[in-house]
Amino acid sequence: MEYWSEVREIEASKLIFIDESGVNLALLRLYARALIGRRDRGRKPQKRGRNISIISAISLEKVVASVNIYGAVDAVTFEGFILKEVLPKIKEGDCLIMDNAKIHLGEMVREIIEQEKARLIYLPPYSPEFSPIENFWSKVKAMLRKLKARTYKKIFAIGLLTVATVPHKSENCYGIIIN
Repeated sequence: MEYWSEVREIEASKLIFIDESGVNLALLRLYARALIGRRDRGRKPQKRGRNISIISAISLEKVVASVNIYGAVDAVTFEGFILKEVLPKIKEGDCLIMDNAKIHLGEMVREIIEQEKARLIYLPPYSPEFSPIENFWSKVKAMLRKLKARTYKKIFAIGLLTVATVPHKSENCYGIIIN
């Protein structure tokens, strides 16, 4: 596969994965424990509220950049994230990897990354399993579900806290690259 032959040539410490994910006030745990013969009861919020998008860039060592915004991410917002949050933190030779979402495909994104002497590689279509940031999102959302964030202030606070701590606690986010 062309993607893997290209990525294998890059030092793992130079890989940076970028993606966005959405959350809302109605995130619930998917499973619960109860005594044998008993059913666990929980409450589901009546209103989901506005969606909050989290855009992050992660490397094997840390979260390179992360931003929470109200609503969906559009091309302008994504380009702003790359310009203001990611570019100041990357070094020559780094490789940014992202999926083929339409907002990622703008020529401006490629140009500004390549001006910094970094590379841009897109994941093959329909292959999120090749990106450790998908496992990262799973951990972030699990934490938001567990802590029952029911206000925007809590979602932003818990989201930022989780984004800051998840990679250090869960090396399995990166297993696909290390193996």
